[in-house]
Amino acid sequence: MKVLVSTLFFLLSIAVCFSQSIVRGKIVDDTKKTPVFGVNILVKSPVDSTTIAFGFTNESGQFEIAFNSQLDSVFLIVKSMTIQEKQVVLSTNGVPVSIEVTSAAIDLKEFTVDGIKNPITQKNDTISYDVSGFATANDRVLSDVLKRLPGIEVMSNGMIQYQGKPLIKFYIEGLDLLQGRYNLANNNLPIDAIESVDLLENHQPIKVLDSLVFSDRAALNINLKRKNTWIGTGSGGVGGTPILLDAKLAPMVFREDFQALFTVQANNTGETLENQQRNLTLDALLDLANNRPIKEWFTFPGLVISGIPKERARFNESLLGSANALSKNGKETEFRLNIDFYQESLLQEKSSFTSFLLPDADTITFAEGTKLDIIRKKLSGGLNWNKNTKRNYFDNLTAFEVVKNEIDGNVFFNQNPINEVASMPMLRLENKMKILTPVNKKLFDIRSTVSFQKTQQALNLNASENIGLGNDDQSYDFLGQSIDFQRFFTTNSIGWTLKPRKEITIQSSIGISALMDKMSSSLSIDSLTSDQLSVVNRNSLDFTNLSTFVKNSVLYKKNGFQVKAELPFYVSYLDRNSFATSQSSNFFRVYLEPSLSARYQISGKVSTSLSFTKTNEFGTGEDYFPNAIVTSFRNVEVNESRLPESVNARVNFGLNYKNPVNGLFLDLNTSYAKTSKNVIDLYSLADFGGSAKSVLDFENETFRRALSFRGSKYLSILYTTLTVSSTIQVQDFPQVINGVLLDYSNRINTSSFIVAIKPKNYVGFDLKTNLNLINSESNQSKLARITQLSAAMGLEVFPIQNHLFRADFEYVSNEIENSASPQRSSFLDFSYRFTPSKSRVDFSLVCTNILDVDVFRNFSSSSFILGVQEVPLRPRQLLLKVNFSF
Repeated sequence: MKVLVSTLFFLLSIAVCFSQSIVRGKIVDDTKKTPVFGVNILVKSPVDSTTIAFGFTNESGQFEIAFNSQLDSVFLIVKSMTIQEKQVVLSTNGVPVSIEVTSAAIDLKEFTVDGIKNPITQKNDTISYDVSGFATANDRVLSDVLKRLPGIEVMSNGMIQYQGKPLIKFYIEGLDLLQGRYNLANNNLPIDAIESVDLLENHQPIKVLDSLVFSDRAALNINLKRKNTWIGTGSGGVGGTPILLDAKLAPMVFREDFQALFTVQANNTGETLENQQRNLTLDALLDLANNRPIKEWFTFPGLVISGIPKERARFNESLLGSANALSKNGKETEFRLNIDFYQESLLQEKSSFTSFLLPDADTITFAEGTKLDIIRKKLSGGLNWNKNTKRNYFDNLTAFEVVKNEIDGNVFFNQNPINEVASMPMLRLENKMKILTPVNKKLFDIRSTVSFQKTQQALNLNASENIGLGNDDQSYDFLGQSIDFQRFFTTNSIGWTLKPRKEITIQSSIGISALMDKMSSSLSIDSLTSDQLSVVNRNSLDFTNLSTFVKNSVLYKKNGFQVKAELPFYVSYLDRNSFATSQSSNFFRVYLEPSLSARYQISGKVSTSLSFTKTNEFGTGEDYFPNAIVTSFRNVEVNESRLPESVNARVNFGLNYKNPVNGLFLDLNTSYAKTSKNVIDLYSLADFGGSAKSVLDFENETFRRALSFRGSKYLSILYTTLTVSSTIQVQDFPQVINGVLLDYSNRINTSSFIVAIKPKNYVGFDLKTNLNLINSESNQSKLARITQLSAAMGLEVFPIQNHLFRADFEYVSNEIENSASPQRSSFLDFSYRFTPSKSRVDFSLVCTNILDVDVFRNFSSSSFILGVQEVPLRPRQLLLKVNFSF
């Protein structure tokens, strides 16, 4: 910790040292006394006349240039095509000066400039990407191009990040149609309809707060070529083996006062559609932290794959329907309706070998063969009323979500057949309101959130042999576990914002929140000894968390320096009653959750940030059940500890460099986090492979450290984007295994290199390599060292106009140290595409897994568990497809 803090202060001292020199002033015409726009200003050293920095005047004739130098004065050359060149000596103390220039005209001879247009430009806080500079003949929709834009990172689930942080908003022609579900646009907007992508730095989406509350988050805005028009995409495909179907239709309309996006999609080719329903913005992440969704209690062996796309191992039938409409009137009021339906049927098979690494070098190993039939259905929607003006703000969202998950699993556990059937439906209703309105030179802030969630989950187990209940000796041939759970949550506050000085903003609010959980569970067993169904375990409890809070924050912004300090004060009353055991407990908690964030714009290209946050978290009604709950055929859980509490402290430091003109973006981030808990997980592991999880009252700490670097560079001459990234994550935590306290450490090193060479004709090439090093150990022994390497290469050839051939080769190496059976796999895919001249229709033939690789082996490690799984892959398949846009 001392080393980290010393490093941070050292870097900050360097930043301050190199930001001491600045020149600012105004250029005016000597006769008209009017400001002169677009004047080029060169800053030169008076010692050797070398150029130190440069800048331009804005519309008001003003300029401000910061640079790295310890000189007391510098030499300025002021020139443009409309004035006579002028030279002045200026102090570097930052005092504004006025420089008068004389108008002049320059006659130029005729000349021709040959070159390549830079597709990246910047104006103030907006970085614009000209899509034509990045799109290729093989690109169809927006997502094909987004992943090649330097400075922007697209995660595997489609989330877009800038400088390591998720977007705060996603706009299409300045309107937020999709409420954060921007994968619907990324996967459906035709690329030939898009003119540019704007990255909006320091974006404040609420207009009334624009001059009051600064933002360090970014938003994305999509600019279309045609205004007030219908556009869309569609496709249809058939193939084998087995019989393959793939279809999509996505009509859209975008006008100044109305936007709509509709889509219907279906496929059984392995492509997942669920990500298109997810809200991926910063607001969604904050909602999950403040209003936790109900968990799914019953666990099944998941599909864990590293190194290859999951589509190669997904045997699916997926259907997605989405309707989104936004209407805007002349009073800046928007009405938005979003409705989604998703259904997926999955057949998941795998064989796994799992080892429990016990204290004193003992090991329990068991084998499982699973075949799961999974059906997921989800219907969700929301009605939003929004008014966003420079004077006031109103937003109300009423949303619902209905989920139905059903799983039918057949498991061969150590050669014993077991049938597991689970049903996990969910219901969520929610209303969120936010009002900002000025009253007596103060901006009042009123917020309210009300939500209700409910689930009735059930698990039925049938065993043909004597299978123990977790770590219990009791055996059964039928078991039924049911759980009824409901949650009511509300938080309401009133606050105000004022600006006593130009550079200072003060925000305060008071409020109350309530979380009320009700849970009941029943465990029924038909035991082998009595051959009679009996209820052996029940849980019935209520949980309440009532909190009042006062939040105060101060924001300071001046000369590129931003500071935000927050000091929320909470008084919470927590009450827990178990009716099954006639036990109850209640207590008060008084606590603070301070946070501090600072950001300094060292220059127009370099910025640095430092933040600290401390939060308190308490358990809920899901975290206390004194009688056992069976979560799978070999896992049982019980929790009769005191109420779980955790205190989380986190420090983050970031250093960012951007030069959009040269297409260079560099981001360095480091973080340190400590979590202090009053309880610890305790695992009791049985010889046959069952586990019983409980919670023990024990003060403990978990430490997390991370260091990441990402750099991307665009070479306009070669139409090439280069991206390099590396991340180191370390987690140290304790755990109790069979009564022994062990300290575990997990270390993950991830490095990747991506190059995309996309010339407009003849040939194109892309390469993506990824290396993961996973190291797990305890204070007693080394547990696992896993190496995962993947390399994917793509070659595009344009031998004849309107014809495109593409070959994709993928190599995966996945192995664990001292293993006699490492994974080595190679994949080859091929596609051909024909686009008739002057047509928006193309025909393609796609052949995947030409080498017909039939199985993939994956290694995983987590504290005391070491797993090896083998999953079948989709066989060689051929798909004939027609794509069109309009």
